[in-house]
Amino acid sequence: MTRLRRAILRPNSGPSTVTRNLITPLRAVLRHAHRRGWCDAPLLDTPRSPHGRTLLMVPAETEQLLASAGPHLRPLIIFLLGTGARLSEALYLDWRDVDLTGARAIFWKTKNGKRRNAILPTRVVVALANLPHRDGAVFLRPDGQPYDDRDGYGGQVKTAWKGAIRRSGLNPEFTPHTCRHTWASWHYALHRDLLRLKQEGGWSSVMLVERYAHLLPAGHERAIREFLGLTMSKMEAA
Repeated sequence: MTRLRRAILRPNSGPSTVTRNLITPLRAVLRHAHRRGWCDAPLLDTPRSPHGRTLLMVPAETEQLLASAGPHLRPLIIFLLGTGARLSEALYLDWRDVDLTGARAIFWKTKNGKRRNAILPTRVVVALANLPHRDGAVFLRPDGQPYDDRDGYGGQVKTAWKGAIRRSGLNPEFTPHTCRHTWASWHYALHRDLLRLKQEGGWSSVMLVERYAHLLPAGHERAIREFLGLTMSKMEAA
């Protein structure tokens, strides 16, 4: 494992990268071998992740990213920012589970295995309505084929995403999952309701979403509503 880490990971790889790309797959292989009686049960230590800063984007940065993204990636980014979907949930989404008239979508392949309904803001509805197809996978690769069934960490759109980030000049540490953090922070800024955020985002406990409370600097509520195409409150419109 030590030799493998040096071979496939960068020297400064963080605990989450080590766990995802090294510990988890090796543990799965060894557990399979253990079930077949080939070895003892694996006892691998998982490195602890430090409580670092949760990355998110403000509305101006998301517009900057969209302006730099390729045509096939732009609707996907809008969908991630507007629904809080994990990348895998979005890429597995089928048109049968999208209701543009009712502005709703259903995620079946979720992290916890439970069905989740998503409310589609106006901008997401418009982005989906402008897609040229209405059957099969909602989001397609540039060649018109569905994305590969790989992992949920952005591998399917890695090249396109990195290109958009580079052209936009935004933080290179932003990943597709940053869109979920962004959505959660925006959601709390608009609604101030952790329980609602937990339910709509598909988290298992309120404790997991507490970090999004007051994470976004004040003053972005109007820009968030404009981005999503939501009706502004009377106070914001004044």
